[in-house]
Amino acid sequence: MVKPDMNLKMAAPNVVLKRTTKMSLNERFSNKLKNKKPVPMIIRASMQQQQQRASARIRRLAQQVES
Repeated sequence: MVKPDMNLKMAAPNVVLKRTTKMSLNERFSNKLKNKKPVPMIIRASMQQQQQRASARIRRLAQQVES
């Protein structure tokens, strides 16, 4: 069995990543939020209906738990 030499230090190479874009993450996501399209009215109405149904279920469940 070969013992490693304790005086020999293994130096990890420095990794340098080239910058591939000229835009920071903050700028990128800010632009993405600015360009976000509004949710169509049909989808919004559907989401509201689902939320109302869920709220009604939660209220019924809360009443059952109280009784």
